[in-house]
Amino acid sequence: MATDPAPNRDLAAGAPAAMPDDLYAVLGIEPRASNEQVERAYRFCLELYGEGALATYSLLEPEEAEAQRTRVREAYEVLADEQRRQAYDSARGYLPPEQPVPAFLAPAPRAHDEPALPEVLSGAELRRIREARGVSLRHIASVTKIGLRFLEYIEEDRFALLPAPVYLRGFLYEYARLVGIDARRAADAYMSRLSSTGR
Repeated sequence: MATDPAPNRDLAAGAPAAMPDDLYAVLGIEPRASNEQVERAYRFCLELYGEGALATYSLLEPEEAEAQRTRVREAYEVLADEQRRQAYDSARGYLPPEQPVPAFLAPAPRAHDEPALPEVLSGAELRRIREARGVSLRHIASVTKIGLRFLEYIEEDRFALLPAPVYLRGFLYEYARLVGIDARRAADAYMSRLSSTGR
């Protein structure tokens, strides 16, 4: 990506330049995702990287967006085909989605798998949810290609340094999707605070 001082174009700051090599990471899902989740993630990613998509408009060069769409299609072709997915999972050491996780490998139960989101959401609250789910900012940056510093600005409520609202909403959608909370509600709850800052 060419360097450009405009902050809206610096998606890859702090994130690896290369696309994830794990097919599940390409779609932003866990290896034990159901077929329905694979399908939903595929449609979401195609829309996200589609031509003229608001979330990535002017943030990715056309060839970068096309490379992302190609990678998304490649990931989907493998993960949507039962036999190819089984071979891929086996090579990577992943358990099939329908196979129960051995008790000693199972994650500890979470008290708030689906937290009730407040009508107004702060960056500190987003960070608490993310940390409780064991998701790092670097992982979000790597999967979404959103600059790490923009994710930090969101969590620190540094409104003056955040991109224009249309881009910020796209960033919040991606953040919430990877953390596992309702993307629309999370974005609305966070964005509702911008009017008081004059943004």
